[in-house]
Amino acid sequence: MVRSVAGYREYWKRRAQRPGDLLYVVLGDSLAQGVGASHPERGYVGLVAAQLERDRGRSVRVLNLSVTGVRLADLLDGQLGALRDLRPDLVTVAIGANDAGRTDPVTFRSGFEALCAALPAGTLVGDVPDFQGGRRRAAASELSAVARVLTRHPALVPVALEAATSHLGWRDYCPDLFHPSDAGHSRYAAPFLHALQLSGP
Repeated sequence: MVRSVAGYREYWKRRAQRPGDLLYVVLGDSLAQGVGASHPERGYVGLVAAQLERDRGRSVRVLNLSVTGVRLADLLDGQLGALRDLRPDLVTVAIGANDAGRTDPVTFRSGFEALCAALPAGTLVGDVPDFQGGRRRAAASELSAVARVLTRHPALVPVALEAATSHLGWRDYCPDLFHPSDAGHSRYAAPFLHALQLSGP
């Protein structure tokens, strides 16, 4: 990784002070921070923000509430509460990478149901990414059943992260072999950008 985790966090704190006509709020973990990309704006959140500006022809303020290392329970206890006081034009959520192999699937699905019930209409919600092999992939696959949870919340917009990350190659990862590189973040961004096109004008 080119920057430290703290460097990404501080970048998004500064970025949140930049005014914009539209408010884009981000919930998630280190993937949403852009960790692994050569610059935070080359992470999937930065790519989505840039596309939103192009599509709407208006400036975008990004309030990135994501925190590296968090699990779903942490998001429910912290980030979700901060969202309730805001009136965002776009919300994206991707969570579960740190739950794979560490959170019971039944507990995860229950928490994901609570998350979906609390999100504003039009939120873009990702399922759990594919981890390419080994025990972590099997654990993530169990969590990926949350795609079925999303079908019970038609006001939300599903984002097929698992499918989009099922064929990542070595060039798509940064040296830690967990976080995506610039190329990998582009792969993560693709289903979000597709969902963004579907979510409105």
